[in-house]
Amino acid sequence: MSVESSVEATGQENLHPNTIGLPGVLFQSITTMAPASALTFSLGAALPYAGAALPLAVLITLVISSLIALNIGALAKYLPSAGGFFTYISRILGPQAGWVTGWLFDLAYLLIVPFQLLVLGPVADSFVSTYLHLSFGPYGWAVWAAIFALVIFALTYFGIKVSADVGIVLGIIEIAVFVLLSIWLIVSAGSNNTLVVFNPASSLLPGLGGWQGVLFGMLFVVLGFAGFESAAPLAEETRNPRRTVPQAIVLAAVCIGIFYVFGSYAGVVGWGVHKISSYASDLNAWNTMAARVWGPFSLIISLAILNSALANSNAGVNAVTRVLYAMGRTKTLPAPLTHLNRFGAPDIAVIFTMVLAIILALLPGFIYGPMTGFAFLGTVLSLPIILIYMVTCVAVPIFYLREHRAEFNVLRHIIVPIIPFVVLLLVLYFSLVPLPPAPLNLAAPIVAAWFILGVVIVIVLTRRAPELLAARRTIYVETEGE
Repeated sequence: MSVESSVEATGQENLHPNTIGLPGVLFQSITTMAPASALTFSLGAALPYAGAALPLAVLITLVISSLIALNIGALAKYLPSAGGFFTYISRILGPQAGWVTGWLFDLAYLLIVPFQLLVLGPVADSFVSTYLHLSFGPYGWAVWAAIFALVIFALTYFGIKVSADVGIVLGIIEIAVFVLLSIWLIVSAGSNNTLVVFNPASSLLPGLGGWQGVLFGMLFVVLGFAGFESAAPLAEETRNPRRTVPQAIVLAAVCIGIFYVFGSYAGVVGWGVHKISSYASDLNAWNTMAARVWGPFSLIISLAILNSALANSNAGVNAVTRVLYAMGRTKTLPAPLTHLNRFGAPDIAVIFTMVLAIILALLPGFIYGPMTGFAFLGTVLSLPIILIYMVTCVAVPIFYLREHRAEFNVLRHIIVPIIPFVVLLLVLYFSLVPLPPAPLNLAAPIVAAWFILGVVIVIVLTRRAPELLAARRTIYVETEGE
């Protein structure tokens, strides 16, 4: 069956099929992870807790994320769709669970752009002030955030091909720059290179022999990894999605995970293991380290961070607008979200996402300051991502036992899902007990309120329009031998 016929029952337009190949889909995931920005800020936010044991927290998260990627790939192989997790969970655990999962995904991905605007704004403001002597005053960061929002809109409005090609270029640049700097820092560290960074006792929280700090720090490390799954919603615009999308998801998790381990090690030894507690007091520690080893050429790091945050926002808009489109296609979200422009992009969804992004960046930025606002949005963003990963792990064995029993394997479909589920459960627990300081302590109540609202909407849909929830069976690509 063709892509078009698989969505015919919805009466909505279909995304343009067969547009991008493996490189474009792979860098969709990679740039959603924002390697340079994540290494600098998301992983940096874990340092007050994980301390010098940050590389250990990253290594554990690499293993867990790789297992999660295998689980997502196992579902994407049979259920490629613009709905992503919305489609997977609807098919396996029922339309109500699927809709709530898509609702949680929307929360997380709608926050990606405002989250990164709080990086783009201050870094750009600092850069032009330092090197071009241009200033827009104390709220210059907000001016630059708005400017970058317009750039992101332009990248995502004109279709997936333009957006994906830009993502490849931006992704390669940021990775190359930070790999080079990481090598430089490790060589410069000399005798300060040490394996103590893989000892939990090196964390800055003493509980459980240091594991408390490692596990709490993993909340922010998971945030740095979040995004490897974002290739999934591009399935309907990808060539050979049943093969390409799983490959991209796994490759992104593994390759960028190795980059994070290498970079986090370089950052810790480059700063100094014995003075790591002072790292958090520097708003841009990587720029400081670059200035020490590269001198005036350290400006390249600021440019790479801007590049990374821009690429991340570009990829985040691609992912969330496709899920909004898919949920609108089943008429469980407003139908205008399914409108496609002449470039094949869901333009109404893009406009909605960008308007919301500007509001959600400026509000916490003005109230708490851009850096605290960044940490706040990051904490809110990470909680639904963890929940989505956990429910995906639950779905895999059910799906293969029920629909593909001939392929079922205990190692692949029981052990591989259960390990990340248990570890993420621990991370979730230690992110809430004890509660972090304000405003981060508001993250859990916000996510809980969003979840409850989603449940209420599903109850109303179940009672008044159950056929709309049932329509989720028509939104996956039935190609390649189906």
